[in-house]
Amino acid sequence: MSNIKLVVSEIDGVITNGERAEDEMGHVLYKTYQSKDFSAINEIKKNFKFAFLSDDNGISYNMCRRKNIPFYWAKNAQDKYDKLIEILKRYQCVPDEVVYVASKVSDEKCIQLIPKSICPDDAGEYLKQKCWASFIASGGKGILGELLYLLKNSDLGCE
Repeated sequence: MSNIKLVVSEIDGVITNGERAEDEMGHVLYKTYQSKDFSAINEIKKNFKFAFLSDDNGISYNMCRRKNIPFYWAKNAQDKYDKLIEILKRYQCVPDEVVYVASKVSDEKCIQLIPKSICPDDAGEYLKQKCWASFIASGGKGILGELLYLLKNSDLGCE
């Protein structure tokens, strides 16, 4: 298990609590991100490749651009799976070399592909039963900080 090379994570429900403010037209006005997770991402990137894979092409995309974090957009569950395959090819990884952080039902196909898929505690029993493990924390409460700890202090990541 110490062969992890890449971390791919959803954004909503991982570094956010999954809630968002929308106007009457359905435009997302803002999201609240867990700032501690950005420090964890910087540490993770010292030893691993890292990318976000999300179905939000607006606010999250712009946040990733500002913070220089690779971002891949998917329209739906099938597109998310297809983008994950592209990400694996781009970073020259096989599924066993990846940790996938899931948070939505649209992540199910990705979970099936990546053996080391993990989700927040509040992702729901449906996802938790499909993932390899779940975090102690809920979405928006330091998930990537927990992942950093796992990568540095278990046989999951660093040698």
